[in-house]
Amino acid sequence: MTAIIYKNLNRGDWSVAAPAGRDGLNRGKVIDHADSVTISAPVFVVKESGRLRVVSRHCREVHAWIVGTIVDAPPPGIGREITFNPYRAPTFHFRDTGAPVAAATHIEFTGDGRAMAYGAS
Repeated sequence: MTAIIYKNLNRGDWSVAAPAGRDGLNRGKVIDHADSVTISAPVFVVKESGRLRVVSRHCREVHAWIVGTIVDAPPPGIGREITFNPYRAPTFHFRDTGAPVAAATHIEFTGDGRAMAYGAS
């Protein structure tokens, strides 16, 4: 099942939404909340107009998410933590270096609130 995943800052868990739009990259209705979830073939989406509103108004607004296919478990190995902060960069980036995330094979959204990228570059 293809889904959109983003951090729910009010609840502290992950929101799972249905994809919408012709390309399937727009956020549809929230269909679930999860403590943890893993997706394959992730696509990183940041709506720049929403990011600019957040930066200028210092408000909360869902404007960044990751789209992918939900799978049972992450691949073997160690993932690399990624994050998104609209005040630091306009893209998802690696927490350790700040470099933008170009691609990954899987993303594991963990119960402790981290997003771990596997096969990332």
